[in-house]
Amino acid sequence: MSASSESAFSSFTRHLPDAPELSAQILDLFSRSQEVNLDSLLEEIDSSDYSAVDWAEALVEFDRWLASEKEEARPFPAMIGYVHCCTLTNAPQINLPSLKVIVYQSLTNFGFEAISETHI
Repeated sequence: MSASSESAFSSFTRHLPDAPELSAQILDLFSRSQEVNLDSLLEEIDSSDYSAVDWAEALVEFDRWLASEKEEARPFPAMIGYVHCCTLTNAPQINLPSLKVIVYQSLTNFGFEAISETHI
């Protein structure tokens, strides 16, 4: 990981101060992902009703789902887009449903086109 990537990661993990295990899991995901753009991720987080912790948990859950599908690729921009779409599935409310659960249910029900054979 480059020095600028390390700096960007450090910036992102500041949003996860009480979650060292989650920080380690997201660092591992970043290291295995293609085209990681943390600025884009932070913009998506800022424009959603969910926190950085919610997004990190959802991305880790996404990574687990990809692993369960025996998929090695981690197309980060497509993953961010998918999670973004999941943030839009519910009307704004005081108690937001768990983003990682929404992502898992969406992946289970609809799959992820970025890894389908037609996109390879």
